[in-house]
Amino acid sequence: MHPNIFLTTLKTKNKMIVDIEPVSLGISLAAILAFIAPIYISKKKQTNIQKFHHRKFTEEAAKNGLLIGEKDFWRGGYGIGIDFEKHKLLFMDPISQAGFLLVSTDNISHLDLLKQSRHVGKGSNKSEIIDKLSLIINHFSEPTEKSILCFFDGDKHSDLSGEWPLIQKWNAILLKEVSTSKLRE
Repeated sequence: MHPNIFLTTLKTKNKMIVDIEPVSLGISLAAILAFIAPIYISKKKQTNIQKFHHRKFTEEAAKNGLLIGEKDFWRGGYGIGIDFEKHKLLFMDPISQAGFLLVSTDNISHLDLLKQSRHVGKGSNKSEIIDKLSLIINHFSEPTEKSILCFFDGDKHSDLSGEWPLIQKWNAILLKEVSTSKLRE
């Protein structure tokens, strides 16, 4: 073996011992850290953003005197929750100007799940592209005005991240809440 080689291997009785030069070990550790550091920093930043939005959602709920029984968060800034006792739904959309939407579930006359999609490809390669997922809430008190809870917008996000099962879950929760409120009347 050449004397300037960084890695030497010794064989003794069927055991292989690897001896790594300190300089090589240092360079390897630096390369690993250089690869892992951006991932760690990005993950830490995402976690802090999520904590901020959760805190913001909790503060808005408290400001409205709500005790949220069921809630979900997605994409770091979206949130939805319901207070079953006060019959209020709180929706947080970080992209909208209002930021929050508070809906009385007693005032829901009708609920529609809107799935805007298009098909691309032909034959066996045909696939569905979802462009928008929204819950549209019609109100008893204002029949012409609707509340739109946008769970996914293809113009703002490139792909779905669990929004389809989430919107189905909340559609079922709200349909149950609407039917319960009709029984209370």
